[in-house]
Amino acid sequence: MGKSMYNFGKRAKEKARQQKQMEKVSKRIMAKQQKANMKAGVPNAGPDMAEPPGLMETVKSIA
Repeated sequence: MGKSMYNFGKRAKEKARQQKQMEKVSKRIMAKQQKANMKAGVPNAGPDMAEPPGLMETVKSIA
């Protein structure tokens, strides 16, 4: 008999949880940067700019 697929569901659930946690962290970082930009008076580059450069490196260094 082969192994049951019991752990497969747990693993997928854990990966989804971790992904959601990373998305929350990146949203928090973006909100902090936007708040800092508003205080500093730096104009936003435009709505087409989805994320500031270097955001993923910052997120990866936190995790």
